[in-house]
Amino acid sequence: MSHISVLILSRSMAGAELLDVVRKRNDGIGIDCHTLTFNPEASENIIFPHISGRINNIDKGSGVLVLIDSDATHKSLFEQLSQLPNVVCVTGFNDAMINALKFCQNKSLDEASDIVIEAAKDSIRSV
Repeated sequence: MSHISVLILSRSMAGAELLDVVRKRNDGIGIDCHTLTFNPEASENIIFPHISGRINNIDKGSGVLVLIDSDATHKSLFEQLSQLPNVVCVTGFNDAMINALKFCQNKSLDEASDIVIEAAKDSIRSV
C-alpha cells in the first residue's frame, strides 16, 4: 500500500522550523514530510514548475497533501496546484495541523486533509 506524502509550502523557513519542532516533540511523525520555501516576490509562472516538480518527486502513488502558510498573495498558484492529480492543498498551516500528521498514516489523501483541517479548527481558541 502506498502512503501519502506531505509538502509544507511556505514563504519563509517557518515550515521547516515548525516541522522540526513537531518531529522532536513527537519523536518523529511517521509520515513522509517535506518542506519547500519559495520567494513570495517571484511570479507564479516561475514558482509553479518548481513546486509541481517537487510534488511529482515526492508522490509515492497515493497523492500529496500540500500545507500552505497562506493563500492571500498567491491564490491562483494554489488553485493551479489543487488542479494537479492526487494533490490536496490546505491553507493556513499551523502547529496543530503538523502535529495531526501523526494520525494520517495509512489514510487516504481526503481523510488526511480532513484530519489536519479538524485539528486546526480544534486548536483555535479565544482568550
